[in-house]
Amino acid sequence: MSQDRSYDESLKLYRKAIDLIPGGSQTNSKRPTAFALGAFPIYAQDAEGARVQDVDGNWYIDYVLGLGPITLGYCYPAVDEAIREQLDRGITYGLLSPLEVEVAEQITEMIPCAEMMRFLKGGAEVTQAAARMARTFTGKPMILNSGYRGWADTWRAQGAGIEGGVPEPLGDLIDGWTRYDLDSLAAKLEEHAGQVAMVALDPASGGDTVPAEYHEGVRELCDDHDALLMYDEIVTGFRMAAGGGQEYFGVTPDLACFAKGIANGMPLGVVCGRADVMSTAFDETVISVTYGGEALSLAAARATMRIYANEPVIDSIWDTGRTLTQGFERLAERHDVPLKCHGYAPMSSQTIDYENPELSADVWTLLLQEMARRGVLLRRGGLLFITYSHGDEEIEETLSALDESLAVIAEAVDRDTVKDHLRVTEVEESFRSFA
Repeated sequence: MSQDRSYDESLKLYRKAIDLIPGGSQTNSKRPTAFALGAFPIYAQDAEGARVQDVDGNWYIDYVLGLGPITLGYCYPAVDEAIREQLDRGITYGLLSPLEVEVAEQITEMIPCAEMMRFLKGGAEVTQAAARMARTFTGKPMILNSGYRGWADTWRAQGAGIEGGVPEPLGDLIDGWTRYDLDSLAAKLEEHAGQVAMVALDPASGGDTVPAEYHEGVRELCDDHDALLMYDEIVTGFRMAAGGGQEYFGVTPDLACFAKGIANGMPLGVVCGRADVMSTAFDETVISVTYGGEALSLAAARATMRIYANEPVIDSIWDTGRTLTQGFERLAERHDVPLKCHGYAPMSSQTIDYENPELSADVWTLLLQEMARRGVLLRRGGLLFITYSHGDEEIEETLSALDESLAVIAEAVDRDTVKDHLRVTEVEESFRSFA
């Protein structure tokens, strides 16, 4: 199944890109050095279903999937038809689009917390909007956050030091707590008593499984301290369940943020929640974007949500994800490679844990390289995203490729020749240092 593949056109384009685009990539998580540069495709030119074609003409089964927005599959016929139909009618008007009302109504029917919503374009925008709304509604300055919320100043001020370009005083307006530790959250709420506008978290990640009791406890703590609860559903929405983690865990937040899978790849973000919070906040602050009513993305969202409402999308991606993760671990055990899957089947993460961390990193690169040679694209560490278009054929091919790739890895580790197997290419030191 292994075959030599040329990446000449990808590398040619990339060498131009690093002189024109800071970091060579528009998205940090898509940077080529995060994969296996020189032994992994960089630029795509075509896609269909669960497969993507690179600019060198190679086809692959894809589990990276734009970092999560593709939930139904590439070029999904009903969604593409809706986009084409709307394209003939216009993209962005000076008037409002009736799709704004229709899609908003669909969202209220599908997402438990959604009584009102606003459309924006991406994850950083909607989480930033939620923060401003919470501060406006409550009149309190502090936010307690657990997890990554995007690059906006509100969130980047948290963590180990202040990020470049973010004024230092913003760091005083956000704090964190130990993930999945209710005592830690309670202590922070006490520490900032009367000052916390919002508690923000993603209901699940790729690396952990979370008991519903944790979410129930967070909800109770927020109520006790009169703080709003916000779920970042950008990854979990339309993947764990159509209504996201809040539907899956049965706990309703005050605010929630969606993007990615809501429009099967078209750029659309949604901030939604309680009507009193939404209406009061928007009366007293400004959150606005020219493209909030952009009709192509709304048409795609309408079509996507209809499919979620009428077809077994969620059951399918859960079943496929379970088959894959079980297959990954079975084959890893067969080849004595310490590859493990973690988290939830539609969005699992993977670890490779040898005692030597450098060996683990090199084996990851070798795995990406060998899987790509066999026509399968993975992301280092996951998430292993699944679509409605991944069928039995794709699963069989993927597990066959993994079987062969792990055999190569096991032999290379046994002979201490992992580095000798790597075919990666060095391109521009300046990009390798790019975070």
